[in-house]
Amino acid sequence: MSSQLFVRGMVDPERQSLIQALVPEKPLEAKRDHIPFAKRGWRRLTEYEAVMLHAQNSHDAVPGSQEVGETVQKWPGGRSNYSIESTAILSGNWYYFRDPAKRWFMPYVKQKAEEGQVVERAMKSWAESGDHKMMNTAWRQNILAKHYPAMLFNEFGLFNAHSSTVFSTLGDLVRTWIAQAGFDKNDEAQMIQMQRVLLSKVFPDFDPSTDSGKQAWTKGEAWKPGREFVERIWGETYDWVEQLWAIHGIYDDIFGQFVRREFFQRLAGIHGDSLTSLVQGQALTYHQQATDGLQALCLKMLVKDEPVYGAHNRRYLRAWTDRHLPQTIAALKAFISIYKEVPVKVDGFTCRAGVQASVERVLDGWAQRFAEPLDYKFDRDALVAEVMLGY
Repeated sequence: MSSQLFVRGMVDPERQSLIQALVPEKPLEAKRDHIPFAKRGWRRLTEYEAVMLHAQNSHDAVPGSQEVGETVQKWPGGRSNYSIESTAILSGNWYYFRDPAKRWFMPYVKQKAEEGQVVERAMKSWAESGDHKMMNTAWRQNILAKHYPAMLFNEFGLFNAHSSTVFSTLGDLVRTWIAQAGFDKNDEAQMIQMQRVLLSKVFPDFDPSTDSGKQAWTKGEAWKPGREFVERIWGETYDWVEQLWAIHGIYDDIFGQFVRREFFQRLAGIHGDSLTSLVQGQALTYHQQATDGLQALCLKMLVKDEPVYGAHNRRYLRAWTDRHLPQTIAALKAFISIYKEVPVKVDGFTCRAGVQASVERVLDGWAQRFAEPLDYKFDRDALVAEVMLGY
């Protein structure tokens, strides 16, 4: 009987017109995604975002969020895992983060494989084409043997500092970006050592061990403030958003960029070293991806697009900048003393005016990316003058 009525409803013109009249002109639900709480960062969710958000636990600031355990159920002291107490930052919805690079496991592994092949071919070409013969001997023996591996320890320390942020973060998409940013640091450290191993094969007098770098990192005055910063952010900072902000929003965007871009990449060329420029160029790509992700998380999601807690989060980001910026400036001030050891002196690169211009470029870039969006006020000229006291 019911099936007959259904058939009649489908073929009876009069009944069909009645049904059609009751259908609203506009759809009741305009959102076409099958995950109603997901906010699209682009035209549609990527496959990975859809899978991860479908299985996402609730960690937002709405009362009643449930702890759903994973590898860690309770931290020492009784604080539960995946709880809003892990950071002073608040969000109405931790699901809203989207990595601008759209990286997840499969494209990340593919990217790493491609990068490894490019570096391998470039290193082989560098060794076989005779480019190594143009490298300044003092640059190789003093800078690449001593200070370059110290940078390796800096990058590896920052990689380890990401471990607690991966455990504590309140969203799987944020967690994926953090893990990849951390592994990028590890990859940079590995590329530095891979380059040094190649140097030992091309130059028999070059020692590929990290002993000299470890000595410079742990005992050298030029690296001491940087090492102390890494130790504090790794072992003494427990707010995972503060860790990310201090690493990628302050220290690595100022100190890291100066060491990578303004020192090693720029000065390598004038010493006939095209290999270091290649390796540090890849590190600059990693830095840009991390910077874009941090801007999407802290400046867009947690401040600009956060209707309830945006002002609260802005105050914390400013306070953390007040805390970590002086330490970063101290690290940069100590590092530029290395310019005294640079064998080839070139006006515009190693002179006082050239170094100051490098410091200004780095600080201006940081201000544009992170300070100005927060309306963070600082004395740029005073910071530059403080750094130049180390020259």
